[in-house]
Amino acid sequence: MKSIITVDHQLGAPKYQQIIQSVITAIDNKQLKIGDKIPSVNEVSDDTGIAKKTVVQAFEHLKQTGIIMAVKYKGYFVASANTQTKHHIFVLFNNLTAYKEEIYESIKSTLGNKGVVEIFFHHNNMEVFKTLIAQAAGKYTEYIIMPIPDKAIKPALKKLPQDKIYMLDLGYHEWGNAYPSVCQYFDEDIYLVLKAGLPTIRRKYSKLVLVQGPPFYNQKQIEKGFRQFCREFELDFSVIPHARNKRPAKGELYVLVHDQDLVHLVKKTNTLSYKLGRDVGVISYNDIPIKEIVGNGITTISTDFTKMGTDVINMILRKKKAHLKNPCRLVKRASF
Repeated sequence: MKSIITVDHQLGAPKYQQIIQSVITAIDNKQLKIGDKIPSVNEVSDDTGIAKKTVVQAFEHLKQTGIIMAVKYKGYFVASANTQTKHHIFVLFNNLTAYKEEIYESIKSTLGNKGVVEIFFHHNNMEVFKTLIAQAAGKYTEYIIMPIPDKAIKPALKKLPQDKIYMLDLGYHEWGNAYPSVCQYFDEDIYLVLKAGLPTIRRKYSKLVLVQGPPFYNQKQIEKGFRQFCREFELDFSVIPHARNKRPAKGELYVLVHDQDLVHLVKKTNTLSYKLGRDVGVISYNDIPIKEIVGNGITTISTDFTKMGTDVINMILRKKKAHLKNPCRLVKRASF
C-alpha cells in the first residue's frame, strides 16, 4: 500500500501536491476504492522522506475536498471516488496573433465550466520560458505548451509533472513521442495542399517561389515539403528569405509564410499593374478574415485552429494520451 503514494524529489512540483495527486491517481486507477485505508502520516513520511507536516497538509486538503476521511485511532480512509476537481490549466504560447487567439478561445469554450485557463507568452525567449515554467510548477492541473527549438527546454520541462504536459501546434518531431500533442505536420501539410492544387499550378504558373520570412520553429519542415513537391512533379522553383525587394514576374506563384511578405508582394503587384491570380499567384499561410478581402481574396494554407484547441481540451477531459495531426487545407480564392 505504501507504493501508492510516491514523491519525486527531482520534480519542481510541491511535495504536498504530489501526495495529493498520488492518492487521486490511485482512486482513478481503481487501486483504491471507497472504504480502503491509506498509509498513515508516519508511514508516508518514513517511506518518502517528506516532513510529517507536509503529509498532514496534503491529507487535510484531501479531507476538505471529501476524498478521504479520518477515523479516530484508526487512520485515514477513502471516502469518495469523485476526484473530478475543477481543471486549472496553464497555457504557454509563443506570442499572440489572430490565429493564436482563435486557439485560446476554442480552449476556453471547450473547457466551459469544468475549469479555468491562464495564458502566458514566452516570445521565443528561453529565459522567459524557463522562468514561467518554474513559476507554474505544481500550481496547475495541466500544462499546454507551445515549445521553443532550444535544447534547454528539456530540463525546464522536467520541473513539471510529466503526465500533465500537452504539446500544442509546434514541435511534433522533437516531442511527438514524449508528450501527448495536437500539432501541425508542416512538411506533410504543404506537400499535400500543393498537390491538391496541382492542376491549377500546371495550367497557370511556370515557377513556384517559397518566401520564408523571419526564422521560425518549423521553417525547415515547410521548406522540405515544398522542395519535395516541386521536385516530384518537376516544377521550376526557388526559395528566398523575404519579398521586400522582390520584383515578381508573370507566371510566378508565391507561397508566403509571413504576412509582412504578403503586404510587400501585394503592393509590388499593384505597382506593376499585375492582377493577382492571373499574372502572379499568391498562397499565404494562416487564414484570417482580412485575407478574404485583400486583393479580392488571398488563397491560404491554413490549419484548423479551432479544432486544435478543442482536441487538446478533450484529451485532458477524457484523460487520453494521443499524438494528433491537426488537419490542414487549401482555401482557394482569387489570388490563386
